[in-house]
Amino acid sequence: MPHHKQDFINLPDEDGFMDALRISGIKPGNYTFPDGRGRAKMQSENVQKAWQQGPVGHLSLWPTPLTMGGKLVGTFIVYLVVSTLIAFLTRTAIPGPAAFASVFTFANAAGILAYGFSHIPNALWWSSYKRTIIANVVDGILYGVITGVIFAWLWPR
Repeated sequence: MPHHKQDFINLPDEDGFMDALRISGIKPGNYTFPDGRGRAKMQSENVQKAWQQGPVGHLSLWPTPLTMGGKLVGTFIVYLVVSTLIAFLTRTAIPGPAAFASVFTFANAAGILAYGFSHIPNALWWSSYKRTIIANVVDGILYGVITGVIFAWLWPR
């Protein structure tokens, strides 16, 4: 989506950075630096100094070649599970036939909570840009509205 094009910025020397990663032989995975896993490491002089001086960050390396199929399937499965739970909540709150507006209001609110706000703690921990967080909340509101409309449209009257 075009409103997510600024979620990440480019590196000043992208080619040099990528060459350095290739040369180092780092395998795909999720890395943090400095490595502060465990109380002893976190309290070590080296890690304390590194946290003060920087850089501090995280790095995710994906296996190549990059394919989107598995990521799309995984995302679809998550949305299917979330929608199933929203259906369960809606059916519990509205056990019988109901007006479009009643079903829409409930399912929409549940959808916005699930799709719009579930990512925020992770985004805060991983230092996402405020603009990215807002764009994801806007996406979640849209997904919640779509969920509410579909549930209300298909709900027995």
